[in-house]
Amino acid sequence: MKYKFVAWSFVLLAGLVLLAGCGKAEEEGPVRIRIWHQKADAERVLFNQIVEEYNATHPDRKVEVLYRETEELRNLFVIAAIAGKGPDIVYGPSDNIGLFVTTETILPLDTIFDADFLNRFTPDGRVAWKEHVWMLADQVGNHLALVYNQDLVAVPPDTSDELIALGKQLTRDTNGDGRPDQYALVWTYTEPFFFIPFLTGFGGWVMDEEGNPTLDTPETVRAIQFILDLRDKYRIIPRESDYNVAETLFKEGRAAMIINGPWAWSGYGKAGVPYMIHTLPVIKETGLHCAPMVSSKGYSINANIDPRKVDLAREVIAYLTSAEVQHRMAMELATIPVLPEVLEMPDIQANPILQVSIKQARLGKPMPIVPQMRMIWDGMRGPYQLVMNGAISAEEGARLMQKQAEKLIAEMFL
Repeated sequence: MKYKFVAWSFVLLAGLVLLAGCGKAEEEGPVRIRIWHQKADAERVLFNQIVEEYNATHPDRKVEVLYRETEELRNLFVIAAIAGKGPDIVYGPSDNIGLFVTTETILPLDTIFDADFLNRFTPDGRVAWKEHVWMLADQVGNHLALVYNQDLVAVPPDTSDELIALGKQLTRDTNGDGRPDQYALVWTYTEPFFFIPFLTGFGGWVMDEEGNPTLDTPETVRAIQFILDLRDKYRIIPRESDYNVAETLFKEGRAAMIINGPWAWSGYGKAGVPYMIHTLPVIKETGLHCAPMVSSKGYSINANIDPRKVDLAREVIAYLTSAEVQHRMAMELATIPVLPEVLEMPDIQANPILQVSIKQARLGKPMPIVPQMRMIWDGMRGPYQLVMNGAISAEEGARLMQKQAEKLIAEMFL
């Protein structure tokens, strides 16, 4: 059964995708393999370089890549694929798999790659659901950690109490205008994904074992209130902070710490920030680590791929997930490889940022890949942001998140 997501109102949008050229007939010359991806920041720069190098050594084919933000990528891919179009390969986080499989928009990879090849990957590297492998990853993690400027932070906080105490010292109004010129901490705290570590730190989670939302709980309320207190009571984070604001403040040395993922870390070094990463703090009240969601990121094949391209798509994915590429990504971006042979390499073992990242990932919680996860994200976003905007209380926000997520899940299979 397919999602109500594919109802007529969404299919009408498919025309926009087709106009973008994803359904063009093949032109003369090299065979084109098109990839849509959501690799951001420094990761996107390296990815483009790797693809250019591949194309230069394979004149019979041309890999073409198109970046789209995560939510847009997922939605437009499903719309295009349902219409029989879209890219040959799609790259993104593993929580897309539930939606892609349910909408029948990707192929099972265990029918394309042999068992010996698949078994080279760690279990996290071959994303399986409903008895098939649907994604091959080039990394596992996609997780948040605490990043700090070593010029401003001598010892990073291990607990929420230490975070608050240090935050009071590091948030400074240097010109006396009543507004901080330097913040202790910045991050995209208005987005649900960036809220998850605090939800888990207070003992909460997004769903039960059957995929039912578990958002209207005291744990959710306490986690929301903690973030509000960081902003309104302790005043150690900005009143408003989207992703770009947080990045700018940290890169310019106007924030001592930031919560972000491995896609962004190397960009801090390139901006001249003497950065290091640390595990997210333990919430003193509960004794629990702030556990970020952990997921694989990888490649899936469009169900509508021209059968004549399948062999080439297999070769492209094999290269993009190869030991050479994963090692390069790990050393330049601190992404966690999903090939045991790469994990065991001496320079990987000796890399301090990568080793802290691995520790943080092990303290995290796997992101569910069931289709309900997408509906829960969508159900959380509006009410959660209303709380952050001051329109409703934390209690009302938790109640509305639960109600909206339940509504979207109920509609999903109509």
